[in-house]
Amino acid sequence: MEENASPNLFITYQMIDPDANKALNLCHCLIKLARYQESHLVLQDVLQYNLPGSDDPKSRNRAEELSSELESMQPGPLPSNLLGLNWEDDFVEALERALNELAPARSRRLPSFEEISQFRDQLAC
Repeated sequence: MEENASPNLFITYQMIDPDANKALNLCHCLIKLARYQESHLVLQDVLQYNLPGSDDPKSRNRAEELSSELESMQPGPLPSNLLGLNWEDDFVEALERALNELAPARSRRLPSFEEISQFRDQLAC
């Protein structure tokens, strides 16, 4: 894994096909960028068995290593709500923005229907 990789890439992969390994890669990337609160939230999903593959011994060991690394870089407990900022909501919003940037929502209609849908309101009943 490239240490300078963008967390948006890992976030996108995680949203498409979530698993413990991708979450741990994202956590590692966030730690390297000193985004400790976000990395803590991602790591908790693995430690609480919320993702597929969280019960794999290799993933568990890596999660414990990242947890130790995170604790050594962050003195004291990690607050979930610091000065009125809800990190969990901010993280979810960042995930949604990243997904929309990389894969904007597309209409499920065929292109020909998209062209005529603008005239729908002009039709007389």
